[in-house]
Amino acid sequence: MKVGYQCALCLVHRAYNQILRATEDRERRFRALSEVIEMLGREFTPEAVPSLLGTKRDRMIRRITGNPDPYYELKRRANREALAMLSLVEALIEVQPTPLERFRMACKAASLGNIIEYDIPGHSALVEDPVRRLEGEDFYIDDTEAFFDRADRGVRVLYLTDNAGEIAFDRLLVRELRRLGCWVTVAVKGGPALNDALMEDALQVGMGDIASEVVTTGADAIGVNPEECSEEFLERLYSSHLILSKGMANWETLTEFGTPTPTLFLLRVKCEPVAENLGAPLGCNVAKLVPKGFRL
Repeated sequence: MKVGYQCALCLVHRAYNQILRATEDRERRFRALSEVIEMLGREFTPEAVPSLLGTKRDRMIRRITGNPDPYYELKRRANREALAMLSLVEALIEVQPTPLERFRMACKAASLGNIIEYDIPGHSALVEDPVRRLEGEDFYIDDTEAFFDRADRGVRVLYLTDNAGEIAFDRLLVRELRRLGCWVTVAVKGGPALNDALMEDALQVGMGDIASEVVTTGADAIGVNPEECSEEFLERLYSSHLILSKGMANWETLTEFGTPTPTLFLLRVKCEPVAENLGAPLGCNVAKLVPKGFRL
């Protein structure tokens, strides 16, 4: 997905807030923001990809401020808060009458978790009254049944996570896939990237007890950039039968490089460019299944 004109505001807004979290040194703050703006002045073109620009921005901020993970404390708190809600959400999934309905409700829970993302202009990362939210919402685009029909015993599923906190809700969907007999590889980021989940987050929420295996992408890139990922991750990426991809950044990047296998993009629409790109309104949930080789 290419940038929209609205992406400029988000890229700078997130830079500003991230820099404030990263350091209290005024000179470093000024230098970091000025270098980010200079980089965007060169590279913010109609052919740019938002998440790839965001990766360059974040690496620049970490280098200049000396802070390796500006979102560290927010991620720990998000995991604790999500875990505190999990039993209520799990109970709602368990009362669904069929495996398909359990799977769809688990997908809704994972989409609800995708709300937990910081510093997007106009977006709140708070998840309040999760049971009421889940009972009152549905998917604007709903390809969950088509994905469910493909998720047979022995099918290898690569589950691309997004944010910390959210990964606790992902546990419930991974569990449903395991119940269907799938081998589920859960992938987290290989290094700090915004508030995306790392191996530490996966372990904190107990993902290692649910997934068949947990690996990293081998990179600190936002979304998935195959040019930077480890060989271990690329082997999973290209050998999986299905991919379940969480969040907007994975949509932005995988639709540029091409989906290596049928992929369900599961996300909460949180910005106008992604809304326009998907043909879905702001604030809705999307479960969009695309074929192998899909590009925008």
